[in-house]
Amino acid sequence: MAGESAVSRREQTARRISRCAQELAIEHGFDGFTLDELAEQVGVSRRTLFNYFPGKEAAVLDSPDRISPDDVAVFVAGGPEGHLLRDLGHLVTNIYTREEPTREDWHRIHALFERNPRLITVAKERFEGMVTQVREAIEQREGLPSGHPRARVAVAIIVGLFHHSMTSFLSDEDRDFPTDFMAGVDEATRLLS
Repeated sequence: MAGESAVSRREQTARRISRCAQELAIEHGFDGFTLDELAEQVGVSRRTLFNYFPGKEAAVLDSPDRISPDDVAVFVAGGPEGHLLRDLGHLVTNIYTREEPTREDWHRIHALFERNPRLITVAKERFEGMVTQVREAIEQREGLPSGHPRARVAVAIIVGLFHHSMTSFLSDEDRDFPTDFMAGVDEATRLLS
C-alpha cells in the first residue's frame, strides 16, 4: 500500500510539472522559458525536475502514453475477451483511464501544439512508436509475419476510432471518451463480421 501511494505521489508531481511546463510553453513559447523558471513556477529544485523528466521537451510533452507490459501480455495471450478489435479497444481505454486526462488537459494540449507547432513532430514520433508497439503485439498474438496487412488494418481501425471518439468528446460536454470509443469498436466489430 505504501508503494502505491508513493507511485501516486510521483505521478501527481510529474503531472503537476508537465502541466506547468505546458502552460509556460503556451504563454511564452517553447523557447520562451528556462528549466530554472519551470522549477521556480512548480516550487521544486532544478535537480528535482531531472528526477522526473530528462529535459524541457519531455516535461512539456509529459511522459509518452505507454502501454502497460501487463496489458500487452494479456493481449498477446488472447485476452481479455478473445476478440482482436475489442481487445485492442481495451488496450486504448486502459491507457486513457490510467492517465485520466480531462477535457481541460486535451484542450491545453491542443493550445500547446497551436502555439508550438514543431512539437507536433515529436508527439507524432512518440505516437508512431506506440502504434508500432501495438502492431507488433498484434503480429505476435496472431502469429503473423512483420508488416502483415491484418495487423496494419487493425491498427488503422483503432486509430480512426480513437480520432473520431476524441473529436466527439472534445466538442460535446456530455460525451464520455471510453464509452464512446468502445461503442465505436463494437460497431466496427459488427460491420466487419
